[in-house]
Amino acid sequence: MNFIKISDIAYSEFKKFLTENNITCDVIRIYLEGMSCHGPRFNISVDNKTDNDLIQQVKDISFIVDKNLFVQFSGFIFLCGSENGLGDGKFTIAPVFNPDVSNCESCHGCEN
Repeated sequence: MNFIKISDIAYSEFKKFLTENNITCDVIRIYLEGMSCHGPRFNISVDNKTDNDLIQQVKDISFIVDKNLFVQFSGFIFLCGSENGLGDGKFTIAPVFNPDVSNCESCHGCEN
């Protein structure tokens, strides 16, 4: 099952990032870091697959995500610095489906 969209450019930049940071593991977890009034925030970590995970092989990197996270957000779009305008080494992960989040009571000031 494909749950991540990543361009060849983003893949190459991410692979370079892993190499430059001496990260030799090829299993990368996408996880929900938290929610804000701007919507969900995702992050990545090196991890092992569990029984409740989906796995998608992209060239020589295996991306994993909890099945429930996939159901909630319908997948993820992985962008690199040249695609998201943030510059080299700045990656973003956006959900395919972004739920309406209008509860600013949880914020302590707006962050982008």
